Order: sequence, then C-alpha cells, then structure tokens
Amino acid sequence: METKLQETAVVRSSVKTVILASMIGTAVDFYAYGTAAAAYFPKVFFPQMTPLLATVLSLLTFGVAFVARPVGSFLFGHFGDSLGRKKTLVLSMLVMGGATIAIGFLPGYHSVGVWGALLLCTCRFVQGIGLGGEWSGAVLVATENAPADKCALYGAFPEVGAPLGFFLCNGLFFVLEKLLTPQQMLAFGWRVPFLVSAVLVVIGLYVRHHLQETPLFQMAQENDTTTKTPLKELFSCYWKDIVKGTFIMGGTYAMFYTLTTWPLAYATTALGFSHSEMLLFLMGAIVEFAVLIMTTSMLADKVGRKKVLLTATVGLVGFSLVFPYFLSGQHNVLGMFLFLSVGFVIMGTLYGPVGAVLPELFPTKVRYSGAGITYNLAAVVGAAVAPSVTTWLIARFGLHAAGLYMFVLAVASVIAWLTTKETKDVDYTK
Repeated sequence: METKLQETAVVRSSVKTVILASMIGTAVDFYAYGTAAAAYFPKVFFPQMTPLLATVLSLLTFGVAFVARPVGSFLFGHFGDSLGRKKTLVLSMLVMGGATIAIGFLPGYHSVGVWGALLLCTCRFVQGIGLGGEWSGAVLVATENAPADKCALYGAFPEVGAPLGFFLCNGLFFVLEKLLTPQQMLAFGWRVPFLVSAVLVVIGLYVRHHLQETPLFQMAQENDTTTKTPLKELFSCYWKDIVKGTFIMGGTYAMFYTLTTWPLAYATTALGFSHSEMLLFLMGAIVEFAVLIMTTSMLADKVGRKKVLLTATVGLVGFSLVFPYFLSGQHNVLGMFLFLSVGFVIMGTLYGPVGAVLPELFPTKVRYSGAGITYNLAAVVGAAVAPSVTTWLIARFGLHAAGLYMFVLAVASVIAWLTTKETKDVDYTK
C-alpha cells in the first residue's frame, strides 16, 4: 500500500489526529442510553405500566436507533464514497451528538404524558441515523491511513472508543448515584451524562475539522476511480459480502448488549444486585474489554483475521449456552464475575479485528457504504431486540433460556466465517 501511495501526492493527518478523530465518535456514541433505558426510563417515561412491561418498552426504545442505523449508513455512505470521508464524518457527529444532547432535555410522562416517550423515540431514531454514518467513517479514517501491516491495529482505534465511552458514562452514573438520592436521579440526575456529552461533541467536531482526507480516497479522486452511485454498484456487485459481513458481526452485537444493557435491568430486579454494584462490575470488565480489543487486533495483523475471529465465534456458541448457569442464585458475586470476565474476553476478541475485516470486504469506491451498511444491518439483527428478547425469554421459559437468541446468531456467525476468505492480504488500495 505504501508503494502505491508514493506514486500520488497525498497529504496525511498525524497519527495522533487519526486516533482521536476515529475514536471520539464511538466514545460519544450513546452508551448513556443503555444505562438509562435499563435503570431510569421505565419510571420516567412508562410509570403507568407494570414494572416488567415498562422495562420491556424502555428497552424497545433502545432498539429504535438500531432500526435507524441502516438508514444512516445508506445516507452517509453515499456521501462518504462520493464526496469524501472527512466531510461526512463531521456531519454524522453533528447529527448524532445533537440528538444525544437533546435527550437530556426531554420531559417525562408526568409532564407531557405519552408525548415524552414519543419524543424519546424521535431523538433515539435521529441518534441512530447519525451513528449509522459514524462507525464506517471512523474505521476508514483509521485503516485508510494505516501502514499495510497494521490495518487491524489502526482499525481497533475506533473500536476502543466503545469501552472508553462506556467506562466514562457508567463512571459518571456511578458518581451521580453516590451523590444524589434515587428521587434526584429520577428527577434530573439521569440527564447529566447526556448533557455532558456536549463536551466530547465539541472536541470531536474540532478535531475532525482539522483532519485531512484519507490518502486512499485522495488517490481514488486523483485517479478518477470514485463513483457517483456507490449504493447501486454496492448492491449489484457486492451483496454477498454484505450478507456475510452482517452475520459475521451479528453474534458480536447480540453479545455486547447482553453483557452490558440487559444485566443492568435483570441483575438489579431479579438477582439482588444494586445498580451501583453492577456499574462497578461493568466498569472493571470494560477495562478488560479494551485490552482484548488492542491485543487481538495486533494478533489478527500477524496470523490473520479469520483464525482469530472464527475461534472466538466458536467460543461464543459455547458461552451462549452456559452463561445462564453463572447467574443462578441471589447475589451470586462469583457467578457475575465469571459471566462478565469470560464474556468480555470473547467480546474483545470478536470486536477488535472487525474494524479491519468489514472494510476489507469492499473496494475503496464503495467501502464507506459497504462497511457501514454491513455493520448496521448486524446491529439490527444482533442488538436492536437482544435485551428485550432476552427479558421475554426469561419471563417465558426461565433463566436457562437467556442465551438462546445469542446462540442462534453465534451459529450463523460461524457459518458466515466458514464461507468467507481471509481478508488480511487483500489489496486495500484498490
């Protein structure tokens, strides 16, 4: 890759700028929403419902953004492939960040009735549109600036933004819950993380404004190999790669939200854990998650993406069947530790190298659209309903059924990998 780039005069951003610009969007993300949807939104927006139904409805609003994300990936993917990565990333940050901040100002049920929930769903939908264009742009800023032998490592930079954002968000919730009473948290405390995200949004916009266009897109523009109709070309020539990539990623998404959003609701209502205890558990596990993202991405650069990810996906199949047994009994600290620690070893191994794999499935001219649509279709399949389905399965069949949805997607991921070639040595400059 470096030899070909030398033939064309391109301007590179510094490594620090690339890391920050690619990471900050996924750090902003909306991890505050998952925590708030599990712990506070049932009482703020659905107090007229039974506790179980309120929790299910609250978690369904969580899934609204995942339905919107493919819409965002279609919209931003078109502009990312036809106009460039930089401009599109700035716009996606504005959309996603603006909607995230707006949630902090929404009135609850006691002020405006069901309109509060409708406004919440609207903001959540707009969030999803913004994030639909965010991830693929972030990983392309990273990987299209990467040395040829470090594509997975650079692709891990935006992936590390996920645990960073999750850690900051849940750390803030933990501090707020120690400083405020439960009544104050319901009244205004839950709003603080959404409003504080404005700081990261401003920083992100500033960094991205000073970002250079990626070398590979500059080269494509100078060689006149971009396309004005990326979506048409994508679906006519690369639809099989979209299907494979969706199922490669689907099980990963189901696992992430089963590990992070669902236990905040279930463990605090059925297993005897306090919300603060669960936040501490998750913050510790998230550190492990970040370490695994980086180490397995470096491993994927050495031995290949398929060996690392197929092994972890097989591990996910087994984990989905056994993890309910970790959670048996009331306030089972050891079981919760095993559930999160083992789970995030697998999760970190799955999540890190994907930042390179999905873009490597597509050529430069449709890479923004292809990677984004694939990633966000996986979000719909794997995460949109995972917390709600898991809650329903337990209510209907018992705790032992909690992993069935994740099991089905994990098996589909194994099949997808078995039909996909190694992507490590593809010519990423094409």
